[in-house]
Order: sequence, then C-alpha cells, then structure tokens
Amino acid sequence: MKQMLKSLVNTVRYVIKQGQPLTSCNDYTRDALALAQLVDCNRTDLARPQQHPERLAPLVADRTCNWYLPVFDSAFYGGIMTILRLSMHLQKIYGLRQRFLICGSCDTKIIAKKINDAFPLLVTEEVMALDSVDALKKIPLSDYSVATLWTTAYVLLKVQNTGYKFYMIQDFEPEFYPAGSTYAQAELTYRFGFYGIANTQSLRDIYKQQYGGRAVVLSPCVDRTIFYPASRMPSGHGLRLFYYARPGMPRNCFELAVAAIRLVKQRLGDQVEIVCAGQAWKPRDYGLEGLVEMIGLLPYAQTGDLYRSCHVGLAMMMTRHPSYLPFEMMACGTLVVANRNSANSWFLKDGENCLVSEPTASCLADTLVDALLHYDSYAPIRRRAAELIRTEHSDWATAMNEVAAFMHEPTLQIS
Repeated sequence: MKQMLKSLVNTVRYVIKQGQPLTSCNDYTRDALALAQLVDCNRTDLARPQQHPERLAPLVADRTCNWYLPVFDSAFYGGIMTILRLSMHLQKIYGLRQRFLICGSCDTKIIAKKINDAFPLLVTEEVMALDSVDALKKIPLSDYSVATLWTTAYVLLKVQNTGYKFYMIQDFEPEFYPAGSTYAQAELTYRFGFYGIANTQSLRDIYKQQYGGRAVVLSPCVDRTIFYPASRMPSGHGLRLFYYARPGMPRNCFELAVAAIRLVKQRLGDQVEIVCAGQAWKPRDYGLEGLVEMIGLLPYAQTGDLYRSCHVGLAMMMTRHPSYLPFEMMACGTLVVANRNSANSWFLKDGENCLVSEPTASCLADTLVDALLHYDSYAPIRRRAAELIRTEHSDWATAMNEVAAFMHEPTLQIS
C-alpha cells in the first residue's frame, strides 16, 4: 500500500504542460523519461476488477461522483468546460453530489473559483488537491469516478473505494505524442476496463472496436446563447479571416497554417485581415509580424462575436476529434475551412457544410483565397452548416441525459 501511494503521488506531481512547444528532440526524451518512471502501473493493477456495482448507493440521488482532473488554467474552454457542464447536469437533474479531485499541486480555492465562475450551480461542490500521500489516503468514497486525461486514468486505476469507473475520452490522446514511449503509456489506458464517455461517435467506435471497451456517445453541442448567426456582416470590414492559432500544439497544424497564411497575404494583401486567437504568442516569433492581428485568449462569451465578425474561419485538427471550433463557427454563420482528416469526415463534409483542403500550404491557401473571394456564392454551405448545428448539435440536455442513463446503469446500455 505504501509503495502504491508513493507511485500515485509521483504521478499526480508530474504536470504535463499542454501548449508548451518542444524546441528539440531532447525535450521529448526528457519528458518521456520522467513519465516512464512516474506514471506507472503493474500487473496486479491491470488484473484487478475495476467495476463494482455492489458499492453503489441504491438511489441515484444518494450517489457521489468523483472527477479526476488535471490542473487547468480556464474552465471556459475545451474539454474542461464539457466536463464541468456534464457535472452540473448530473447535480441539477439527478441530485448527484460532485467532487473534483485535482491531480497535481494547486490552490484549491482558486480552482473552485474558476469552476464557480463558469458554472455557478457548482459553487457548493468540493475541490481537493491530490498532491501528497496523505491526500491520496483520504480520497473520499464515491459511487462514480471519472478519469478525464490519460495521466489521471493511471491515478484512478489504483483507487479501490468506488463503484463504477468511467473514462471521459475527448480525443485520441496517444496522438498527442510521437509514436513512442508516451504514446504507449497513453494508449494502455484504453485497456484499463473503465466505461467510456466518448465525445463523438468516432471516438466511441475506436474504444469499442480497437480496445473492447463499452462506451456512450456524448454528442458535441454549442451554447446557442453565444453562438448564433449574425443578421449581416458588420460594416467597416474588408475580407476577414479567423485562425485558431496555438503554437506548440502539433495536432492544430500551426506550421502548415502559418505557411498558408503567408501565401494568402501575398495574394490578397490588404484585401484581407487575418485575426488569430486561442493562445498568447508574438507574431514576430513566427515571421508573421504585420500579417496577422493577435488577440490571444478571449473571454468565452466574446468568442461568438469574433466569429460573427469574420467571413471565413480556419479550423485545423489532425487527431480524432474535430474540436468545438468548427461547430461554434458554423453556428455563427462563418464559412469553415478545415484540413482533410478521415477521422472527422463524419462531421466536416466538403461542399456541404464547409470547405475541406488537403493539408499542404498551397492547397490551404488556395482554399482560403477561394472562400474569401467567393464568400457570397458559398452562402448555401453556410446556411446548411448553421442549420445542422441548430437541429443536431444544440441540445446539451438531451446529449447529457443519454450519458447519465449510461452512467447509472452501464451494463444495461447498448455497448
């Protein structure tokens, strides 16, 4: 037991800095060596049964859900917001008590405030930091436990005072890394025997078909109070292109996008204004000074206004989840340009709801220039995209009720 706790402490103390660019192969080796030693499990861990329905409180309203989260900067974006949205739904509709266990050193008061700012109904819920042996010994009993990042799955694997264990899968996380040691560690988590909550059908199919897992789909939706079409483009703008730019995030193809943006500016010059947001960085560091306007990280409530001010939005993603950006931009009436990615073709359909480009600088530039110069002629695509979001991706309540039904009785749901 003592060795297990030490291993868990080492795991939760190692925080992966998502978004920090690697400057050389040595950076990967350094991080991979640390992860290989600190994020670990043994044969006993892997052989132990993970699901214990006999530990559940008989009444759903008497149950508690423990969420195992990485340390995070904002509760308003990406996977963290979806996690908290589901947590709030379980509390509000089914009466489940919610508890947030942060896998790493943090100020729990600051984390609690971030959660409360995004979802005020969760203000009374408990936040704990798993940053010591003592904290790990004191993990409270729960009916449900949910891992939310591959490193947190290793923490949950060793927990033995819970009923059902779930894994919230919001991307194919092994692809965040080169095919090597860390890829192998991340991929192994899909064989831990947790029930899956997959954020898209394609991720559910991977979990089921490749790893034998049982999972439910959490269909991505948008907040229609923030993301909705404009009645018309704002006056005073020429052609306006938005790019979700995150250096150091390989899956977002920043390097290809930068090369394409240079070509677009060469061809259109002052006809086009290019706006970048999503992360703070300096355009001059990437040869883009004078070519783009950097906004940084906007407050969530303002992102809809930004999308509505842009004719075209570039959404690049090479992993198995399309990200929420194309959903949100389509809802705002922005013409989406995306890179070709077979894993996301279930949603991003060329000529139907967006324009899809081959992932080269020249192909991307050609598609972007075409989208900008012929924006009006692509109105039918924009209308179909907005209607798709309105009819199929705007009902969070229905999507989350399906997940809740699975969580309450996963063995009775279709696998």
